[in-house]
Amino acid sequence: MKKSSILRGAFILSLGGFITKLLGAIYRIPLTNLLGAKGIGLYQMVFPFYALLLTFSSTGVPSGMSKLVAEGNNPVIVLKSSIKTFGVIGFILSLITAIFSRQIASFQGNEGAGVCYLILSPSIFLVSIISCFRGYFQGFSNMRPTAFSQVLEQLSKVAFGLTLCYMVRDNVLLAVSLAVLSVTLSEVITLIYFLFKVKKQVFYGLLNEKTNLKPIFSTVIPMMAITLIVPLIRTVDSFLIINIISNYSSKATELYGILTGAVESVISLPISLCYAIAISSIPVISRLKKSGENYFYESVKTISITIVLASLLGVLTYIFSPLIIKLLYGGLGDYGKTVAIETLKISSLSVVFLSLMQTSVAIVNALGKFRITLLSGILGGVFKIILSILLLSNPKINIFGAIYSDIVCYFVACFVNLGYIIYNDVKRRLKNVQDNRYRVRG
Repeated sequence: MKKSSILRGAFILSLGGFITKLLGAIYRIPLTNLLGAKGIGLYQMVFPFYALLLTFSSTGVPSGMSKLVAEGNNPVIVLKSSIKTFGVIGFILSLITAIFSRQIASFQGNEGAGVCYLILSPSIFLVSIISCFRGYFQGFSNMRPTAFSQVLEQLSKVAFGLTLCYMVRDNVLLAVSLAVLSVTLSEVITLIYFLFKVKKQVFYGLLNEKTNLKPIFSTVIPMMAITLIVPLIRTVDSFLIINIISNYSSKATELYGILTGAVESVISLPISLCYAIAISSIPVISRLKKSGENYFYESVKTISITIVLASLLGVLTYIFSPLIIKLLYGGLGDYGKTVAIETLKISSLSVVFLSLMQTSVAIVNALGKFRITLLSGILGGVFKIILSILLLSNPKINIFGAIYSDIVCYFVACFVNLGYIIYNDVKRRLKNVQDNRYRVRG
């Protein structure tokens, strides 16, 4: 594959991801105003656990499948094998979520979210199948279907969500349920798109070709293990924040809604810009390593660009926090806006460290050292959970404890990844020195 096609593919995926994030942030504005702080908190409660289930059923599938297809494996066999494997996993997880929806919501601290889990459960199966189709096309270096499907999925969610919520805006619980239903409907639309996108011979192949599950599991599982960490942390957060803050405040769900529904939606935009740098660095550094060239310079340049851009975006987020909240989330009320502004100011530091973590993870993964990124994520997660319990338990710190623990989590992960990048370069240089000495002696 030519360098230009690699960078073009990365640009298309990054552009699609950015548009999706932008639409998501825009969607949160009217949705938050329609549902209110408590409604958006109830809406947001189901998604950390939902994201965790998607990690088990689909996250890492497109990347793993594209690798297998690009390596010359029969693409139809890869597609059929992945659908058979992850379709079954997705169906089982959907069924479990539907059956235990009430128990999950009760354990999370709000039984009202039970119907939301029930409505959202089919999406797990649908996303599992969709991820297989995305990986199939990515294997041919065709990133457009993935990018377009992401935008289509978000547009469908916005259209269904706002229309349905507006129709029943006087009934908060019903509006929340219909907002969740829009997610499932958007996945149906996306799957229909891919079914029309694939050619007829692919369907015939899916019926007639044999499956080979071994390469699917050997390639995808390491990637799934790494991507599991962040959703797992978010899921733990959803349980900790509400249950701990509820011990001394009646606004636990409202505070959680402000953090996840308003603040995190805002900071996801600058982070998505920096994520484009991380994605673009993977093919460049991978190619340099494979050819035996010095990839450390490109690594340093990528990290430097990330730090400069993330710092600039972080400062702008901090400065304009009051204006952003007042313009986008005026419906939160005086208390909600005050908390949101302070939360967004502190979260501006997360923009820097999370962006740097993304880039450092991308570089280490490009070097093929998945164990290092897994270790960094686990260590960061351990620090995150311990600090969350300690800080959230303090009424004076309150919801801000979740942000402080996030920052520490990202810092620890960056420290491990960057430490390995430096160590690996020093090791490479010492090896070159030794090789040169042997040549001189010879």
